[in-house]
Amino acid sequence: MRRRSILGAAAAVVGSLALAGSALAAFAGVTNGSFETGTHSGAPFDTLNVGSTNLTGWTITTGNVDWVNSYWQAKDGSKSLDMTGNSPGAISQTLATTIGKTYVVSFALSGNPAGGPAVKTLIVSATGGVATTYTFDTGIAGNTLADMKWAAKTYSFPATSASTVLTFTSATAGFYGPALDNVVVTENVAGGPGAKCKNGGWRTIVDSHGNRFKNQGDCVSYFATGGKNVGSVTP
Repeated sequence: MRRRSILGAAAAVVGSLALAGSALAAFAGVTNGSFETGTHSGAPFDTLNVGSTNLTGWTITTGNVDWVNSYWQAKDGSKSLDMTGNSPGAISQTLATTIGKTYVVSFALSGNPAGGPAVKTLIVSATGGVATTYTFDTGIAGNTLADMKWAAKTYSFPATSASTVLTFTSATAGFYGPALDNVVVTENVAGGPGAKCKNGGWRTIVDSHGNRFKNQGDCVSYFATGGKNVGSVTP
């Protein structure tokens, strides 16, 4: 009886460790965030329409996008996207998320400098999150095909289900839209970002609505209240 009890207890411990291991499994992140993999013709750019499976990991959900190869300078690797192909397009990817966790999306934004309008507009959204609009003014930036002057942007969302759809949508009509590259999604772990409010870390953190913080105290307050006190600097 005692031997059986010990074996049962040992099995329970092993089982609990396995469950703990699965609960602590690392977040897989986004697939093909720099748009390097898939079936590309090798031309300066390929136009991908709704339903195309050429771009690994991503679904074209509306309109079309230009998968840029050598047409302009990429931020990471050799490829990127013009989110307006022959019409404004949108791409999405489903992420495996943990309910209650906050996820931060970082990405590089530019704009096609070959034609107007000067201001290119991109909307980023996620299931359970608030859609946020980002703009890139090619007139002010003075970017060229050889120097796209990519700007680092961030978006944040709370996970409300075990799977979250992340979507990037162009809001620029015509043929020359917002340019997108180097999409990275990270999971905020308990204590991680809160601790990073110190030593200037508050300058690079965003809350679940995409807001930033005016100072360290503003940032600490957000984490101390479980996200109730949002950042005071809106996008």
